[in-house]
Amino acid sequence: MDAGLAAVLGAAVATVGTIATSWASRSLTKTQLRVESLRVRREPRRSSYEAFSSAAIALHDHLQPWITIGRQLDRPRTSGAEKWDGISYLSRDSFKEGYSDRVVELADEVSRYGRHVILDGPAELEPCVTRIVDLSGTLASLFRLMQSFNRFAGDEGRSGMAYNTSGLPDELIQLERAVRDFLLEAGAALDRDLHT
Repeated sequence: MDAGLAAVLGAAVATVGTIATSWASRSLTKTQLRVESLRVRREPRRSSYEAFSSAAIALHDHLQPWITIGRQLDRPRTSGAEKWDGISYLSRDSFKEGYSDRVVELADEVSRYGRHVILDGPAELEPCVTRIVDLSGTLASLFRLMQSFNRFAGDEGRSGMAYNTSGLPDELIQLERAVRDFLLEAGAALDRDLHT
């Protein structure tokens, strides 16, 4: 082989190698930038999903003992043949100090974190978020009402008010299911991010 031809072939191979290396390097850089971009976009969404679901679970867990057992302790005594209509007579003395305030605080957190999820998107999560926020608000409404009544009633509020608590167990179960549905939808939304 001629030395000139060998030099030309060597230069051509070196050029092809440089081009291939450059292309592979750019391709790797693009992939790394894409992965980083997904991470930067995904992490805040994941954090807001986590904060929202944690607040809803905290509300559920805070209310569950009272709804499943405690509210029955405040029901009026009836004869054995009568079925309980779900009416409980509650006052500020019916709960430990700060219990009602914590229910309202947790429901407010659910609402606030729900707004973050809706802002972070995607839009398909909005129905799940709204359902959880609505259920949380419904569960907390008894405690908001009781707080308002106690604030305006002063010492007379100690006598208590009648509240229909019959729907609370079902609403608590609905909240638990709604959180599970939200987590499934949120996980699917995060997975879609990886494939876009």
